[in-house]
Amino acid sequence: MKPHIAFKHTLKSGSIALGLALMLLTTLSYGQANYEGPPHNVIYSNGADSSDNDAFPEIATSDYTDVIVNFLTVDTNCQFMNQPAVSQSDMQTLHNAGKTVLVSFGNSSSAAYRACSSQIQNLANGIANFVYANGFNGVDIDFEDTGAFDGSAGYDGVAFLTQLTNDLYGQLSQPPFFGQDIITHAPQTSYWLENYSYSAPPYVLVLAGTGNNIAWFNNQTYSNCPPYDCNAQQKIDDYSAIIVNARIWTGQEFRATRLVLGVPVSYCGTTDGQGNCTGNGYLPWFSQDGNDMNTVISQLQQAYPDQFGGVMGWDFTLDSNQIDQNDTWNREMEGSLLTNQRNWIGYNGPTGLCLDSNDNGNGTGSVYTDSCSGANSQNWKFIVNVILDPVTGLCLDSNDHGNGTGSVYTGSCNGGNYQNWEFFGNTIRDRQTGLCLDSNDNGNGTGSVYTDSCNGGYSQSWFPKY
Repeated sequence: MKPHIAFKHTLKSGSIALGLALMLLTTLSYGQANYEGPPHNVIYSNGADSSDNDAFPEIATSDYTDVIVNFLTVDTNCQFMNQPAVSQSDMQTLHNAGKTVLVSFGNSSSAAYRACSSQIQNLANGIANFVYANGFNGVDIDFEDTGAFDGSAGYDGVAFLTQLTNDLYGQLSQPPFFGQDIITHAPQTSYWLENYSYSAPPYVLVLAGTGNNIAWFNNQTYSNCPPYDCNAQQKIDDYSAIIVNARIWTGQEFRATRLVLGVPVSYCGTTDGQGNCTGNGYLPWFSQDGNDMNTVISQLQQAYPDQFGGVMGWDFTLDSNQIDQNDTWNREMEGSLLTNQRNWIGYNGPTGLCLDSNDNGNGTGSVYTDSCSGANSQNWKFIVNVILDPVTGLCLDSNDHGNGTGSVYTGSCNGGNYQNWEFFGNTIRDRQTGLCLDSNDNGNGTGSVYTDSCNGGYSQSWFPKY
């Protein structure tokens, strides 16, 4: 997101020792990774479009699933010096449109981070309070101080990021931060991969020390070209290499749903290592210069069926400046993600029954679980955060009884938040009611489906069946 930073490929031994020790302490946390849900379509925004007008109403009508507002920065006294503003009306508009809205903490100087490294708890308190006061769903940590990883910045970057993430999640996962506990990171490819001069890549150590507290990684697959990410095939290879490296170093499965591919948004089609335009003639999703995103998305969704984490773009001002407004980046990315997406067959953990539906003939349908048969009515499709029954053309819907439970059914697709579902781990939460998809076993090979208070119980766990 900022200019290319040369990576020196060295790492302090203290960071390595800390990270390897923390691997043994990793615990699972409820509420973060989007395991089997729809892939993300993320955009960063400074709040303005290409004409310097308010960007958020336009983002609300786009195909983006997540918007990250940049940047919350600190000075050399570890005091906030820039606090991005989103009006209450804009935030409500974004939330009403089903968008997840994060604030990005980053873009500060190395000296500022060093000052904060001795007061991380206070920093976490300040970020959490900012998230809560402004109605964000969480925070994105965009950290690019390479000197903190190679020993030249005067503080330990791995320890800083690990403690900050864990302290933030410890606060955001507790009341009153309901629905505001999403934490993402935006590292560079070089921070994940081995090279000749260091023993452990810094971000695998951050991953090891934070467990599932990081929902997903908006990996900047454009910040280190060369040698990384310079063309479509390198993007594919580096994405896969990150997943393999994370699994090897942590000894745990690292699912592709937690790795979002960050790419430059540009109408010009040709970009340098910083995402700046250097030519013209091709739109990036059809280009022949290495940004052929249709090819990248298609191959990654084939390699990681129903796990590919999605795409992240930098930034919205470029998307709003597309030559043809009917052919914008967000629409093309969502189209590619949808075209290459397999149907989702979800089975309930304790019952082993699959989510099913019928058509009542009046624009609604009944939802239940049944023996997993592979029937078309059990094949659901993700369209952004909507769960669609392709057979009936109806969308998974819900209401709220007002007593901590709700009914589940299908209804005409209307774009409302009662039809907007968020995946947290293997839990599926209705954005409007805040209740989680639940099920029981009727004892005759079928089960009832409803929503209930999110409790992390096994009956609220849904898995893909293929």
